[in-house]
Amino acid sequence: MNPSVTAASATPRRRLSKEARRAKLIVAAQSVFAQVGYGGATMELIAAHDGVTRSLLYEHFASIDEIYLECHRSAREELQRRVLETALAAGPSLSDQLRAGLFAYFSYVEEEPDSFELLYGPGGAGGRLAEQTGELRFMTAEAMAAMFVAAAPLIPEDQAAAAAHIISGAAEQLARWWHRNPQMPIETLVDGLMSLLWPGLQQRLEDATA
Repeated sequence: MNPSVTAASATPRRRLSKEARRAKLIVAAQSVFAQVGYGGATMELIAAHDGVTRSLLYEHFASIDEIYLECHRSAREELQRRVLETALAAGPSLSDQLRAGLFAYFSYVEEEPDSFELLYGPGGAGGRLAEQTGELRFMTAEAMAAMFVAAAPLIPEDQAAAAAHIISGAAEQLARWWHRNPQMPIETLVDGLMSLLWPGLQQRLEDATA
């Protein structure tokens, strides 16, 4: 008898807490949605991917729509947390915050490919579910706008919000391009985007203090 097999079988499996199990299921679901899209995903596929029964999955999520929305919410919250925390840690300068935030954004895209496919890939849902995931995307840009307002209080609030949404859209579209052209270093992406975005923001700062 193989002693390693005996030892492994004798070791009891650690029982996960409800929160830890739910988080693990979300990770499994994100992978399934990234691979087959919303239209190809089923509760059976997600359960099999995580090695659990379908009934256990239903203990945490009532439907494929619920787990899809929760996967979006989880991915967006993590993306938003990384970007804002990194940006704010860069200091009070709006330029430094913007550069650091963009670097954190593209680092997330690189490190979390399943989350990227879930958030920006072609396999999304339609109808009411698309509206709900779109609202999550909008709120990410709104969180950026709040950071802009705090870093540059002299810029009119509506202008700061509009700039934040422009930057969010530009970074998203560049990330889609980068997904097909991954040979470009993150530093080059950030430098290029900063060269396009920062002059306009800098001018608004100068106009506000003139």
